[in-house]
Amino acid sequence: MKNDNDHTVTLTQALQDIKKEQGKGFNLEYVNLAELERRTGISRAKLRRLKANDFKETLYAKIDVA
Repeated sequence: MKNDNDHTVTLTQALQDIKKEQGKGFNLEYVNLAELERRTGISRAKLRRLKANDFKETLYAKIDVA
């Protein structure tokens, strides 16, 4: 079973590979999410959320106040 840290490492490696391939033309704002999904196995929905947060993992917790 993979944990979130595995996804972070995988995503970081994929972004570095894409940056290396594109060179100076690389722009994180215009990264192809379909290509990232293919390389990492992370769903495009999750990649869209990560992209909206500048590719920073955010933790969400539901807090019940009684």
